[in-house]
Amino acid sequence: MRQLRRGAAAAVLLVLPAVARAEEPATPDAASIAMPQTMGAGPSDQDLTRLSLEELSMVEVTSVSRRPEALADAAAAIFVISADDIRRSGATSLPEALRLAPNLNVQRVNSVDYAITARGFNGYETSNKLLVLVDGRSIYSTLSSGVFWDARDVMLQDVERIEVISGPGGALYGSNAMNGVINIITRSAMDTRGTLISVGAGDDDADFALRHGGDLGGSGAWRAYLMGHVRGESHAPSGLEANDGAEGTRAGARADWAAGESRLTLQGDVFDNQVTVNEDLLGTEAHVRGGNVLGRWTRPLAGGELQAQLYYDRFEREEPGTLEESDTWDLSVQQAIDLGRHRLVFGAGHRVVDSGFTAPAGGAFLDPPERRLTLTNVFVQDQITFGEGLTLTLGAKFEDNSFSGQEFLPNVRLAWQRPGGDLLWGAISRASRTPNRIERDLTLPGFLVGAEFQSETVTAYELGYRANPLPNISFSINGFYNVYDDLRTVTTTPVTFLPLNLTNRGEADTWGVEAWGSYDVSAAWRLSAGVSTLTKDYDATPTLEDISGLISIGDDPEYQVLVRSQHDLTDAVELDVRLRAVDDLASVDGYVEADVRLGWRLTEQLELSLTGRNLIEDRRVETGDSVRARAFGRSVFGALQVNF
Repeated sequence: MRQLRRGAAAAVLLVLPAVARAEEPATPDAASIAMPQTMGAGPSDQDLTRLSLEELSMVEVTSVSRRPEALADAAAAIFVISADDIRRSGATSLPEALRLAPNLNVQRVNSVDYAITARGFNGYETSNKLLVLVDGRSIYSTLSSGVFWDARDVMLQDVERIEVISGPGGALYGSNAMNGVINIITRSAMDTRGTLISVGAGDDDADFALRHGGDLGGSGAWRAYLMGHVRGESHAPSGLEANDGAEGTRAGARADWAAGESRLTLQGDVFDNQVTVNEDLLGTEAHVRGGNVLGRWTRPLAGGELQAQLYYDRFEREEPGTLEESDTWDLSVQQAIDLGRHRLVFGAGHRVVDSGFTAPAGGAFLDPPERRLTLTNVFVQDQITFGEGLTLTLGAKFEDNSFSGQEFLPNVRLAWQRPGGDLLWGAISRASRTPNRIERDLTLPGFLVGAEFQSETVTAYELGYRANPLPNISFSINGFYNVYDDLRTVTTTPVTFLPLNLTNRGEADTWGVEAWGSYDVSAAWRLSAGVSTLTKDYDATPTLEDISGLISIGDDPEYQVLVRSQHDLTDAVELDVRLRAVDDLASVDGYVEADVRLGWRLTEQLELSLTGRNLIEDRRVETGDSVRARAFGRSVFGALQVNF
């Protein structure tokens, strides 16, 4: 705690002279005239709302095809969270920023833990069918198949955009891309030269961020950052303090440069967090730390682009008597090439994970405690243009993993784009979730034994329509029907009943609609809205085939509605209002909540903001997890950001 306070104090001391300089009238000198203006110098450089909706539809995305294409041409249910959306949301963490995507359901569990999913299966233990990437680095856990959001944060000011795809992505991304893909893309160091200082505090949270970047030779740039946070305690549903406060620091650097026709990126991060295990409300401390390094090389080849990427990721979580460790190495190569009417992308990859888990004596444990997991894949996808706006996409990925062996993940998409730009598309896909270590190695003698659990699978049918009927109106609507097989169940041993086994005897069907759109009331005022619905059909009756009643299906609202207003009251003052309505869970009431942010740009380099969160209800619970569920109430957060 003292370390974080010293960092925050240092940030304030750095801010004060910067504020003074920002208030002085600009007097250009010879040096400033000679130097080119750098991107990322102030908040206005991130302001995509200054583009028209038609221009926004042409923003490039890469997640749908693993190559750049206009958002308007992407035949998938994709929602893009821009850098300016994040800034104007007042979010202080990555999970809170993800609330902006109407095709995601975000449940806050406690002070730092979240359950996030697309198209169902949400819950702290069951949100395991969503692949999350940070600059191409997978961050899902091979221990549980979920994401430990308390350890997987980023500096939000460095995020260029977040591409959120709901629907299977197995043909391109493989394991865990079962219900969707979140691709978090940070800004090139070329766009973050100069210095950024951000400090914020409120009645629940506090954080700071420092970043500085500059030129790297004559053809590159670099940046380095340091950030820290304090998360206040939540409350038990009864009103008692949950003793789950947390704090942490994170640091990293990135360099981007050109060498002839080649482009290179080298980046890395380290983090050290103190969190709290609070199921018993006693406030038992846990230590979460780790780091990563990633290198990427890209160059033109054979009329297309060749890319090779290598990363290493280290993760540790230490609790009293328990230590989880994992070391991940991942190498991938892909080639994109155009051949007449064919747009091909193909590649291969290999991942090695050294996983270790030490458990306290007398309880459940993993057998063996240490295991090496491997994942090898090859993939190919071809977008075939037939003319008259018709495009057929055929793709498949072949994987081989340590637990379930070989997986074949195909994808077929057909899209028709009218001359006016409207896009109608349909898709049939197959994806899977490979077993994790808990499902295969968890053992409690006499009660639970390691199972022969295999992959869960889904066959998904999708239909979507995206349009920009008027210059100031855009919308997207997507329907889906998913058929799940081999879902996780809990079965007994014949005759003796015990020990229990994790098996694949569950089946389920889900269907729903996702829709979102925006309307520019004027050049200074944009209204946006989104809705998602979900219906699940499955057998929840406990039987000897599944004594859990298919608990792995999760706990999801049947609908959620998001409404957002972004209004520039003046050239310097912004007012942002967000409303969200979420339906009931099985044992938790639904809620309607509001966040309001007021931003004031004193100069092009200096911005103040005040954000009120959860302003409608005194206190609410977002998850149906009876053990971990915590309540959250109103809070206020003020922030100051300086760029120079």
